Order: sequence, then C-alpha cells, then structure tokens
Amino acid sequence: MHDMTAITFTVAGMPPQPQGSKRHLGNGVMVESCKNLKPWRYLVQQAAIATNHPTITGPVSLSCVFLFPRPKSHFTTKGTIKPSAPIFHSVKPDGSKCLRSTEDALVDAGLIQDDARIALSNYTKRYTTGSERPGAILAADGILFMPPRG
Repeated sequence: MHDMTAITFTVAGMPPQPQGSKRHLGNGVMVESCKNLKPWRYLVQQAAIATNHPTITGPVSLSCVFLFPRPKSHFTTKGTIKPSAPIFHSVKPDGSKCLRSTEDALVDAGLIQDDARIALSNYTKRYTTGSERPGAILAADGILFMPPRG
C-alpha cells in the first residue's frame, strides 16, 4: 500500500549522466569524471522543485525511465527509425550510476529526505521515441505498508 505522496514527472533537456566514476588529481583530491554531471543534477533538481511536492520522509519507491537520444545509425536515409533499431539502451553509461546521480539530485531538491530512504527502486534505459526528448520519467511514492511474504 502506498501513501498519498505519489508523484510522477519528466526531466527533459539532456541525456541522463552517471555519477560515481572519479579521477585522482593528486594529494588525495578526487573529482567526478563526468563533465555533464552537474548540469544533469541541476535539471533533475529544477524539475523536482517545479512539482512543488512535499518532501517524502518515510520509505520510498523510486522508478526511473532514462531516455537517451538515438544515434544516426538507427535511422534510414529518409529519417525513419530502422526496424532493426533497438528499443533499449544497452551501452554506457551504466544505469546504476545514472540512478545514483538522479537519487542525489532528488535529495538536493528536497523531494526525498535521504537517499537511504529508497527501499524499492528500478530503472529502464531506452531510446527516445516520437517527440520525446532525452532525460527521464521519474516516479516516487512513499511506502506505508508492505505485506510479509510467504
């Protein structure tokens, strides 16, 4: 059963970016290797803030559909998608690293109190279709009760 905190919204404008790979600069200094991480997190934060949704403070279920642009090789010379073009995005970036950056942005936006509260999560990586723009479709829901199994 879920409480009344369910929210679904879209983040559009750039492909999802991974968080977690770091470069060593020396003297113990580590920096994120993804140059587009900050713009991605900002985009997610702004979309979450725009929902004007209260902070989810209890256990959270998070579902993410990450939308990536199709490469030119997926299209025919007439601009239509080839029948052989895949639906799912099964190349880099790693989905779990995209999930990490998105979770942190949702915390920074105040939508989720703490990413440690995320008890259930899933993600799908796929290519955009039709008029979709690169980004993500995000759904978060507070969890009130989960019946025992078995």
